[in-house]
Amino acid sequence: MQRKKQNFVQGAVILMAASLIVKVIGAFFQIPLQNLIGGEESPAFGMFSAAYRIYTAMLMISTVGLPAALSKMVAEATACGREHEVRRIVRVAGSIFVPVGALCSVALFFGAGTFAEWIKSADARLAVMAIAPSVLMVAILSVFRGYYQGRSNMVPTAVSQVIEAMGKLFVGLGLAYYAIGQGYSDPVVAAMTVLGVTLGEVVAAAYMLAQAAVTRRRAAPVRILNDAVRPAGELAKVLLSLSIPITISSAVMSLTDLIDVALISARLQSPAVGMTAKQAMATYGIYTGQAINFFNLPQTLITALAVSVLPTIASARAAQNFTKVSKTLSTSLRLTMIITLPAGTGFLVLSEPILRLLYHSGTETGGRLMAILGFAVPAVALVAITNATLQAFGRIDLPLVSMFLGALVKMFGDYYLIGDPRFGIAGAPISTAVCYWLIALLNLFHIARLSHALPPLGKTVGRPLAATAGMGAATYICFTVLTRVLGAAPGSAADKLSTLVSILAAVAVYGVLLLALHAVDREDVQLLPKGEKIANLLRLK
Repeated sequence: MQRKKQNFVQGAVILMAASLIVKVIGAFFQIPLQNLIGGEESPAFGMFSAAYRIYTAMLMISTVGLPAALSKMVAEATACGREHEVRRIVRVAGSIFVPVGALCSVALFFGAGTFAEWIKSADARLAVMAIAPSVLMVAILSVFRGYYQGRSNMVPTAVSQVIEAMGKLFVGLGLAYYAIGQGYSDPVVAAMTVLGVTLGEVVAAAYMLAQAAVTRRRAAPVRILNDAVRPAGELAKVLLSLSIPITISSAVMSLTDLIDVALISARLQSPAVGMTAKQAMATYGIYTGQAINFFNLPQTLITALAVSVLPTIASARAAQNFTKVSKTLSTSLRLTMIITLPAGTGFLVLSEPILRLLYHSGTETGGRLMAILGFAVPAVALVAITNATLQAFGRIDLPLVSMFLGALVKMFGDYYLIGDPRFGIAGAPISTAVCYWLIALLNLFHIARLSHALPPLGKTVGRPLAATAGMGAATYICFTVLTRVLGAAPGSAADKLSTLVSILAAVAVYGVLLLALHAVDREDVQLLPKGEKIANLLRLK
């Protein structure tokens, strides 16, 4: 079939744009929801978060490895001109993973009480039941996303992500307001809220099925360069040999997040810390609803880049184009640093003021946790890119080992730090930062060993880091001066104005410093949509 195709940066930009839209929609969902059912006195948001973590863990077990493995196989078959095999790969993937997704949905629905008890939040049972059908819907979505990503067409994936977010916003938030208005109990409020996630997944899956039907009907034939088609059994074996290790490596961290829920709640209720169950769940809600939400924003953008990088490197290796492999790796690592270093610094400098823009309560605790997470932002991004690179290299085992070691560090760090009253809930972001830096450094070591070189540190890290340092200093000075001049009390209109102006100043200063330090060159910009015009406008040589 004839296919739409973008270079890896264009594909990444499409997914990043969708991710930003999703995050904006998510903000319109999460912030009112946190203000409505969260805070220090309500456990409902904690129940919602706990149910979502359980769902994410089940999702990791059932389908997370599929899009990456499928996109790699489709990209390689496409690069070799094996169009008949591409179709068979997709059929095999659907026949394996859709039934698995259905079984996981059933297990989650009927085992909701057991899962809720395991995380010491029995009241989350209804919320877990409400989100259970989403696993099947995501299994269907994963098959189509893997196919389109392997074809280097990121538009269907981007559209489906936006549809998912819209479902949460309109249905989930609407049901939350309705449940609060009717005076329902906290467990029912959490369940009705999480139902928006399920309905969003249903609509997104329906869109993908319709998109596939339209594509099949309108597609023009293309030249088939190679008639070879491996047997379905062999393709299934290859698909599973790729997807299972990817799933395990991802599930290690997802299951660690699930253990995180139980550990945070249990350790905060330990005699040393002394919180009640309600206080522990409310604190957990602040951590996930405020700090983690912002922490996930840059991570989401880099995940979009990683999704685009994997099939690009895989197809280039299949075509023996090692120059393209090296160039793609260099560009992706540099973009990762350019995006995440200023984001992490922003967390360090303006965490609490940023949260005060959006939340009514809990911002002091949330800001402290968010500032610590600033150290982890570049590491998480590097993990996403290096995992994708190693998977494209065919070394699925290496991310598995590094993720497992990081998970051990995370669990032990949580247990000892959260249970120490000197750290409390702050132990969670500290162990997160240590965990992801360990994984990132291990992955980079393996990439250097396999590719015999890493991109130059000066251009990849040094220049973005220098620009980030200048931006951080300018931001701190700007915010400090404005708050003193305006006499801004925390949470006041003057405080919010100072924060917004400081953010705008940070963006401007960072952009100027990037250009002045030549951290971005013309060739990078030309990869973007309308890149030639942008490069000319910026007068890049």
